[in-house]
Amino acid sequence: MRHCLLRFAICLALPASTGVHAAEWFGHARAGFDLSDAPTSWLDGGVGRHLADADRDRVQVETQLAWLWEPDPAWRVYLQALARGATAGSGRHSGLLEAHLERDFFLADDRRIGLRVGQFFLPTSREAVDPLWQSRYTLTLSALNSWIAEEFRPIGIDAAWQSRDGETREWELAATAFGGNDSAGALLAWRGFAQHDRLSVLGEVLQLPPLTSLADAGEFDGQRDDGTRPFGRDLDGRIGYALRAHYGDPERLRGFASVVDTRGDRGLHRGEYAWRTRFAVLGGEWQSGERWTLAGEWLRGNSGMGFAPGPRVDIDFSAAYLLASFAANENWRCSARIEHFRISDRDGVAEDNGDHGRALTLSLFRQFGADWRGAIELAHATGNHAAAPPSGPALDSDGSQLRLEIRRSF
Repeated sequence: MRHCLLRFAICLALPASTGVHAAEWFGHARAGFDLSDAPTSWLDGGVGRHLADADRDRVQVETQLAWLWEPDPAWRVYLQALARGATAGSGRHSGLLEAHLERDFFLADDRRIGLRVGQFFLPTSREAVDPLWQSRYTLTLSALNSWIAEEFRPIGIDAAWQSRDGETREWELAATAFGGNDSAGALLAWRGFAQHDRLSVLGEVLQLPPLTSLADAGEFDGQRDDGTRPFGRDLDGRIGYALRAHYGDPERLRGFASVVDTRGDRGLHRGEYAWRTRFAVLGGEWQSGERWTLAGEWLRGNSGMGFAPGPRVDIDFSAAYLLASFAANENWRCSARIEHFRISDRDGVAEDNGDHGRALTLSLFRQFGADWRGAIELAHATGNHAAAPPSGPALDSDGSQLRLEIRRSF
């Protein structure tokens, strides 16, 4: 990471005017209102899956800004950060989302090898396909991609081989070596799946439910008291890896597959556990002209920390969604998404970490010119979380949420 930051410092020190392309700034500012009857939000230490809850409506104010510099066709430097309002709940209200340097090597027959170093999202989501890792279809991400937004964003190096088969078909095979994601799994095990569009920033600490096992003299009292830090300094010095493949027609049908292993050593380091989290994701997307889009993803994996026969956590988890979206014209888009998610407790130690639920989301977007967008969304989730804290409802995590938003892109 130090080498990566040094490279960025050198690139930022160079005048943008010396490159073929000047530096480009872009982003958005948004304001919204969330109304919900769900249990206490996970942002406030509960098990409610939404950002708002029955006790507190939430005003969403956020700005995201990205900087892209392409000194020549083979090189790119990218930085992305955000700032959000004080009503955003616990955690940091500003910080870095992505920072990476890219280099393309162009080969014969329309093939190329791309290298990327820094912190970045893996390009696998079928929802967050717009710039700034934003969903094109809904305000709230699926439980699957909400977890990715919270806990998984590699800090390392990515190598991808890409090829075009004829005029339309594309192949991509890629591998990533990364660190800095050792605590991925803590939110899933101790809080369960959630549904939102909140992106965790580098170094941020997110609150955990007030579980008995996390209290003083509890089984996991070594965990830091303020919560869990998804991204930051690597805990165990072990390198994780990810592999992915993509094939399809960019304008019609595409399929994706990826596998990830954080290779955490399951031990406690400076108040954080290095979770061993492994998962696979399969996804696909079908488009009919410019109007209809069908997309879906399926996630399955396991995570754990600690060692038998002592205190430990071991879970299996899965999530899947199917999304349909219709663009009536360039101004109107409506979308519907159904999903299912489950966590199974396998350790039998401390609380039961089981979690399961289903959700339905309906969204309507209205574009006003090139820069302004209004949206309304209704989401409903049913299910329960077995380790609900004493202050929350017993097991039940059902809830609905109404979201209104206005967004200005620039």
